[in-house]
Amino acid sequence: MGGPTNPCNRAPVMPGRIGLPRGIPMPERMLTESEGYRLLESCGIPVPPNHLATSAEDARAAAGRIGYPVVMKVISPQIVHKSDVGGVITGIESPDGAEEAFGTIMQNAAARAPEATVAGIIVEKQMPAGLEVLIGGKTDPSFGKVITFGLGGKLVELLEDVSIRVLPVTDSEIRAMIREIEGYRLIRGYRGESPKDEEALVRVIAAMAQAFIEDPRIREFDLNPVIVYEKGVSVVDARIIVGDTAGGAPARLRVRAPPDLFYPASIAVIGASASPNKVGYSVLRNLLSFPGNLYPVNPSRTELFGRKTYPSVTGIPDPVDWAVVAVPARIVPEVMEECGKKGIRLAVIVTAGFREIGGEGTVLEEKVTAIARRHGIRIIGPNCLGIMMPHMGINATFDPVSPRPGDVAFISQSGAIITTVVDWSLPEEFGFSTVISVGNQADLGFEHFLRFAEQDEKTRSVTLYVEEIQDGRGFMQIVGEVAKRKPVVAVKSGSSRKGRAAASSHTGSLAGSYDVYVAAFRQAGVIVARSLRDAFNLAELLASEGYPKGKRAIAVTSAGGFAVLASDYAETYGVDMVDLPDDVLRELNAFLPPFWNHANPMDILGDADATRFAALFDVLIRHQNFWDIVFVIAVPTTLVDPAHVANEIVRLSRNTEKMVVGCMLGGDSIRSGLRILRGSRIPNFEELEDAFKAVGSILEVGAVRQE
Repeated sequence: MGGPTNPCNRAPVMPGRIGLPRGIPMPERMLTESEGYRLLESCGIPVPPNHLATSAEDARAAAGRIGYPVVMKVISPQIVHKSDVGGVITGIESPDGAEEAFGTIMQNAAARAPEATVAGIIVEKQMPAGLEVLIGGKTDPSFGKVITFGLGGKLVELLEDVSIRVLPVTDSEIRAMIREIEGYRLIRGYRGESPKDEEALVRVIAAMAQAFIEDPRIREFDLNPVIVYEKGVSVVDARIIVGDTAGGAPARLRVRAPPDLFYPASIAVIGASASPNKVGYSVLRNLLSFPGNLYPVNPSRTELFGRKTYPSVTGIPDPVDWAVVAVPARIVPEVMEECGKKGIRLAVIVTAGFREIGGEGTVLEEKVTAIARRHGIRIIGPNCLGIMMPHMGINATFDPVSPRPGDVAFISQSGAIITTVVDWSLPEEFGFSTVISVGNQADLGFEHFLRFAEQDEKTRSVTLYVEEIQDGRGFMQIVGEVAKRKPVVAVKSGSSRKGRAAASSHTGSLAGSYDVYVAAFRQAGVIVARSLRDAFNLAELLASEGYPKGKRAIAVTSAGGFAVLASDYAETYGVDMVDLPDDVLRELNAFLPPFWNHANPMDILGDADATRFAALFDVLIRHQNFWDIVFVIAVPTTLVDPAHVANEIVRLSRNTEKMVVGCMLGGDSIRSGLRILRGSRIPNFEELEDAFKAVGSILEVGAVRQE
């Protein structure tokens, strides 16, 4: 972050002068207001002139030096909500008023908070009115320190107009953070009001962010309100929580798995069974189509599904790349020892009964992981559904159905989500390059599977279903690198507010866990989807078309109503419907009926057939310099053959480097067209709004990628 303009580069952060000597264990507590002001001043952050008075005479003298009007507040570690005990008096205009206010506050504190230890009364300049904003910070269990910005004052909890970033941040990221809230119009200047000092606000956020990063004892803070003027900024209330940094769970050893690990020539199913109610039966049955060598392992059988069965993996005479382990949890350590002797490189442990049950399960998982590391075996799972690689004929799961080959990798923290999605995908003719259930992530985790998807030639985009990430910062680094090469879409569970603690006195806590995940994903260039349907719409579109080079869009339709809706949806989701250039209009007028709307979205009238669409597409192919995205909206009519229109959409896509979005709307009558689009890897949206929502999400992340 930093730079010569950052005041924290010149001032030490939280030195011993605020009473917090380094190296001494410290329980969590809130800094007093005077301590908080000293911390802010040490970073060059503007605060009102102030003085901690210990007597009425001291308060009178301080008020005179500071200049009237002044505010006086009680300072006590036991009094958090000062106003509730009569501990705040504003608008003090005279020396006598200062003395009287001191006595009143001390009497109120003694009467309403008799157990409190009062350190004094802070006297501070009453700052003039301005735009009130907040700067908050919290320590997230997954991503570490995050910072929040939004409109401040009394309405913060009501409006919740905030933006969030995981630290560290650059000055440009801070500007983007400020400008993305709805209230930015008030900073820019609203209804004739002069603009506020945005650059001064950037400097304050940058300084506080650096202080937050550099001193591990700062756990949480809430600067609210921060008053922004036409020139300058002042923090007039600061609540800062300090304490020893809690030690998190150790990060998993991130060793990049070799790419060829995921392309086996041979697989052993340990725990293969003839009983249909056993997991080993389902796994073996699903792998019968695997073109490589398949070895069932079961000490009680000599043959399964017509294949020779071995009593132990060590009895297999040929090399084995993968082992799918489907035996009871207590046997898994013994099996892993045998896999190590055999030289197996990857164990897919579908067995449950490990860390997810706690206690002995956690101990057992650690034992299995230690054995694997000693032998150089990588692990998927345990407690996972398994892995599917449709292009290789691999379904190493106990899901009863296998997906079609495609170009979207799906990595999920829920096996049940996978079985549901695969079942949905079949009638939709949606295909996957890889489907991975991460399970407990005892060894291989999201970061390894993302790296695999990054280099896998069959994968063009990635979809994640995430419940929890332990090493958020490590994940952000890796997913951010992967997203630069291949688009990544994520669905994060847990958006409900039900379990979120009330913001109470710390508005930094408005950044609930779900909000932090969403902010972190977007910061890393990941597209966040609210539903699985939206996620796969996005993934399919990106796999086919990639990121558009800009947001200039055009829409083509034979239905006037959908042209109007296209305009509405474009405005809602931030898609720029560009004007048609004069030379393009002249070419269109040469063959379109006189009554077409002569505008974008282009309504080429209800009697349009595939030939009219084709002629218009020819114009777009010749004039690719004024547009980046085209929405082709076709509806069923007696004059339109959906297959012909679909073939023209395919031709348009192949002859441009632009994003082509299919919106063939209807039911069974358009199925022939949908099959053609699907076969050419061009996605189709059954709902027009979904198409614009998807493109808007892509444009939002595309803008972050270009910053």
